[in-house]
Amino acid sequence: MRIVVCGAGIGGLALAHALSRHAEVVVLERDATAADTGGYRISINDDACRALATLLPAALLHEIRAVSDTGTAFEQFTIADPRLRPIVVAAEPPGQDRILAHRQVLRVLLARDIAATIRFGSTVRTVAQDRHGAAVTLTDGSQIDGDLVVAADGADSAVVASLLGRSPTRDLGITGIAGWAPLGDAEPPGYLRRGPALAFGPDGTAVFLSLHHPPHPSAAHPTIAGLLGEPALIWGTITRSSRLTLPRNAPAAALVPQAAALLDRWSPWLRERVSGSEAPRTAAFRFRAADPDAPIAGWTPGTVTALGDAIHAMPPTGGRGASTAICDAADLARALDDHRRGAPLAEVLARYQRRLGPRARSAVRESLGPLRVINALRHRPAQLLARPLIDAAGACGAWRYADQR
Repeated sequence: MRIVVCGAGIGGLALAHALSRHAEVVVLERDATAADTGGYRISINDDACRALATLLPAALLHEIRAVSDTGTAFEQFTIADPRLRPIVVAAEPPGQDRILAHRQVLRVLLARDIAATIRFGSTVRTVAQDRHGAAVTLTDGSQIDGDLVVAADGADSAVVASLLGRSPTRDLGITGIAGWAPLGDAEPPGYLRRGPALAFGPDGTAVFLSLHHPPHPSAAHPTIAGLLGEPALIWGTITRSSRLTLPRNAPAAALVPQAAALLDRWSPWLRERVSGSEAPRTAAFRFRAADPDAPIAGWTPGTVTALGDAIHAMPPTGGRGASTAICDAADLARALDDHRRGAPLAEVLARYQRRLGPRARSAVRESLGPLRVINALRHRPAQLLARPLIDAAGACGAWRYADQR
């Protein structure tokens, strides 16, 4: 069986590893190399960790863990105020497996051992299917044929748009600016040493915060160690797109001042970190999402299917995107194992597409939750009401969680 995977993201690469055991796999990726990727911190939850164990060779998964933050790096999640005082500290359930991975490093490792299957610099334009298979047309006019095509090409999937005649996602009117900041000598809030945080301001700005603790260089190949860098604060501002003046393809140097301007009344420690961030490692991105109340992969199964953001995109505010894509990949790999044993392809794909719906809807809805707070604070009266409430909640939290400040 020849399977064409469109997109070398985390879900597509994990799937390619599993399928390569029994099928001819071709991965099409528009980036020039695996290291050419945005993103900063990927949270892989307990379900996705179990799924990775079925998709990847054990040695590769062990290597991924060795260069990622695990264990106490995600014992809890904190909601904070603009002064970074903890309002709510939610402990993770005991016994949960969790990997906090450096996105660029994770992608390089996933691509390394299956490099021969990946065609970098290949941008998908359209896909057509019939009962015999599917054909992918690239922007250079060339065509790749396969028995099955898997859309793993992200939130504005060209593959899924070919099937549906439209994009499966919508722009949410929210923009994130994210970057890396040297930690310096100032001590970060103590709760960040036990897990990420999301801080909300009364004007509808939010900031995601996470500490990056690279392993000792001896734990990684020199190339990987170079990508991991030094200890840092990974931050991401989130606000309504209308509050920013960002032209298309805005230079990285213009992003740090915009992010810093959003934090004018915030914690001095945070403002200093953001203002001192490295411009080349700063990026802006519009948030997109699928409609959780609409059908997920609702087309009649044929010779094209999909996984991850290609069919159920979600904003990063829930930390569920990569984990959901990995779980999709594991389910699809199992379905194709059933096909290899004799079950009809349309039957196993229909079962797979039904199975991913409930998980995807739950993840999308959870991820949209923080954005409802941001949108609720778009009007001045709501901001005036929110300011004393958030300040009071921060003062109360600072007393309740004094040991984590």
